[in-house]
Amino acid sequence: MRNALLVNPFSLSAGPRPHAIQSDRRVTPVCSRCHSDDLTCHATAQWSNRSQQWELANTFDQPVHCNTCDSPCTVAWQPLNY
Repeated sequence: MRNALLVNPFSLSAGPRPHAIQSDRRVTPVCSRCHSDDLTCHATAQWSNRSQQWELANTFDQPVHCNTCDSPCTVAWQPLNY
């Protein structure tokens, strides 16, 4: 498993990630329309013998789907308050 292939599934449709990602503040992707964090995307996972878990290997250039709106959406990044 090569880490260079690991891709954030939300980065394709969200554009640049906020500066908060690189600091100690935690953020979460939300639907830009309804602000729900119940989002899904199409991806491939690959088993890692080293970590003994499934790891994200690839994402597909398709829109993120909001399960609350039940439609494709763009992603907004929102700070977590806990």
